[in-house]
Amino acid sequence: MNVTAIKAAQKPEDLHARARALVPILRARSQEIAETRRVPDDIIARLYAEGLMELARPKLYGGPDLGVDLIFDIAQILAEGDGSVAWVYGVTNSHDHLVGLYPKEVQDAYWASGRPLCASSYVPTGRAEKVEGGYKLNGQWPFCSGIDHCDWVVVGGVTGMLPGEPPRPDLYLFMVRVSDLELVDDWDVMGLAGTGSKSVLAKDLFVPESYALSNAAVMTGGAPGAQIHDNPIYQASIWLMFGFSILSPATGILRGAYETMLADARQRFAAREPMFMAKLAQTEMRFAEVSALLEASEMLFNTAMRESYRLIANGTPFSDEIRVRNRRNQVVVARNCRQAMDSLMQMAGGGGIREAGAVQRAMRDLYAISAHPGGNWDGAMTSYGSVVLGGQPTEMFC
Repeated sequence: MNVTAIKAAQKPEDLHARARALVPILRARSQEIAETRRVPDDIIARLYAEGLMELARPKLYGGPDLGVDLIFDIAQILAEGDGSVAWVYGVTNSHDHLVGLYPKEVQDAYWASGRPLCASSYVPTGRAEKVEGGYKLNGQWPFCSGIDHCDWVVVGGVTGMLPGEPPRPDLYLFMVRVSDLELVDDWDVMGLAGTGSKSVLAKDLFVPESYALSNAAVMTGGAPGAQIHDNPIYQASIWLMFGFSILSPATGILRGAYETMLADARQRFAAREPMFMAKLAQTEMRFAEVSALLEASEMLFNTAMRESYRLIANGTPFSDEIRVRNRRNQVVVARNCRQAMDSLMQMAGGGGIREAGAVQRAMRDLYAISAHPGGNWDGAMTSYGSVVLGGQPTEMFC
């Protein structure tokens, strides 16, 4: 067992405390992180040093195998300091579970690499051609969050159509080394700027058969890793927890902005600043509104996440109703957080629009999360409505 795993074997509350100790450090460097458009190397190193990485590393490879729910807890905490760090942390660390679904030779190569950390771009924007012994990949995949720190990336590719009414794309998840791809530095965005979510480009890249994972097998719990690891999460679809991965920073981002503004307001109230006191009633109402939306979002997110992980741990199948309810609740959390941030921005006034301001950066990060398919209101609500009326889920990742 390596040093990270030994530290991670401590109680979850100890890991929470380590993450919380990093919040003021991340908050102080948040503008720097946004400007450089990536998470600094020393921050990743600090996350490793604190034992916060590799929590989902399987026992077979010397890990604590603690589960992705703990990763999402920590992402919420880190987001109080910086949304981009939390996003990269949650996404890349939860991928350790995805890696555990591949054949053993793939997992062996991953955990033996210098930086066993994995980025992803699931949407099949490239082309996958079946050839002898594997597949040939061509194309470009965007939004590979944290790829500057990863040796590996998983990209999606459609290899044909699955039978059915209607027919569905036969999606495969190809695991490739970052060194075999070309990085495209196209990450110039308004929100989550520090995630470094660059694109990757493949040109006639051969991927062996064992490095291609069938999404159909993943969704039914029949991936190769289900026969390798005894943790029930490897017998379940990764998509059951996907939305929680994407939304985990949202409440933390809001809480960080709320607490920053509240601390400033308390100082101004104590000093009885005339301009502040003139708008005291409006300020009091806005803090009440934001705090209610924040607490409701935290409870909704955490209750659904823990129930879902408990079902997986018990080997209980997910009904379509639970799947679409989770997606509904996840996008409601995203909307609530945006609504609360809008209120904070109005309260911040002219000072809130400055580039160095924590409130406007938090607002942009939350809007970026909502733009991700995992935070898409229309897709999740349509899928929920379809199921309650007697139809099927309409989202691909559900």
